[in-house]
Amino acid sequence: MNLLYFRVSQDHAFLIETLEPLAETSFHIRVWLELLREIQSEGIHQPISLILMRSDYMSHIKNNEHEIEKMDCELKQVEINIGPYGGAAHGGHMTKFHRKMMEKAGRRVKSDSMPDNEGAEQLAEGLYEAWKLFKNPNAIVLIVADTMNRAYEMSQIDQILIQLAKNDNYKLKIVNLALHECDKRLTLDEAGDFSLHLGDQIVGVVHFKTFCFHPNKPQKDSRRKIERSTAIKCPDVGSDLSNMKKVQQAIAMPGTLERFFPDPNEAEMIVELRASFAGMWGLGNEDEDTKNIINDAIENPGNYVLKPSKEGGGNNTWGDEIAEKLKAFTKKQLEAHILMQRLKPIVGKNYLVYAHRDVVYTDTTSELSTFGYLLGDVPNMKVLHNVSKGHMMRTKPESVNEGGVEAGGGVHDSPYLI
Repeated sequence: MNLLYFRVSQDHAFLIETLEPLAETSFHIRVWLELLREIQSEGIHQPISLILMRSDYMSHIKNNEHEIEKMDCELKQVEINIGPYGGAAHGGHMTKFHRKMMEKAGRRVKSDSMPDNEGAEQLAEGLYEAWKLFKNPNAIVLIVADTMNRAYEMSQIDQILIQLAKNDNYKLKIVNLALHECDKRLTLDEAGDFSLHLGDQIVGVVHFKTFCFHPNKPQKDSRRKIERSTAIKCPDVGSDLSNMKKVQQAIAMPGTLERFFPDPNEAEMIVELRASFAGMWGLGNEDEDTKNIINDAIENPGNYVLKPSKEGGGNNTWGDEIAEKLKAFTKKQLEAHILMQRLKPIVGKNYLVYAHRDVVYTDTTSELSTFGYLLGDVPNMKVLHNVSKGHMMRTKPESVNEGGVEAGGGVHDSPYLI
């Protein structure tokens, strides 16, 4: 999955073709497409790309059996998140916590039952390896965020990052700025090598920890300055755009994976990737297939989830509201959404512990996320590091549609393998 999205993020023609129809109704897609075209025209000043990814999966029961022994199950991808994702540090803490609780209950847990969880370590490792590839021990790592959300989690990752550098006898400095501050406080050497500076410090790596759906002028100017620089960006604008739901749906279309894996030796990879995709349909065409899918979703909304291109969780539409929206949407609004197969996950009883609320014992479903990073040489499309490590699990009541922890429906959990 890391390799797929590295290749997608650098195929600017594919991104423009896929997302151009959304530009009229989505301000942030329009702004970042304009920036992508500018980068294409000017040329890149940093050949190294860093992909930090979280891929989310749910179990799906293919048959109608209700007994676990008779179920025909598979894992299906719900979505991907590149760059500003959460949960890496929390997942590792939950693994340690649940192991401890199991020991208190008299059961020692082996690592093959509750796997080691190094999500935070892989994120920090990705940033550190990128910083080393910048090849300047005085360069700083810049963390860009407009809010203090996930501040605790990011501080944990910062400490791991600093320790990794210390182990190699480096003294690494991390600076946090809001996106709107960057335009005034950062300088770009446009007359020279396009290096990016904060005061007298050169910036080696920039990690964006925020989505920006309605960028104002200072935010746009800040992103443009960073994108044109020699700093290693995570995500760069191509990776940011490849994060869109519309791109995820386009990748799942017949023949698209072959565009990104043309080597016959990669044929097995195509089969494995395609098997993980849930059914997804674009709504912008006026052909019979698209009309049939829309009509079926209106008649059977319980079989689908309606998703906009907007990221960040809590934006999906479920149930009868799908039919209402599809009937009312204009052509442009249809283009800005996709339909996704509604999965039938395994249901099990569990206790859910919320902050400042009573413990709930109920039917639950779970979502499993895996973490990874890829460092690539863009001009040669060569992979320098490709690492998958760490996971996060979220569990929610079966009756709740949105299972995100920040959205309030889900809780952090740990897988227990038997």
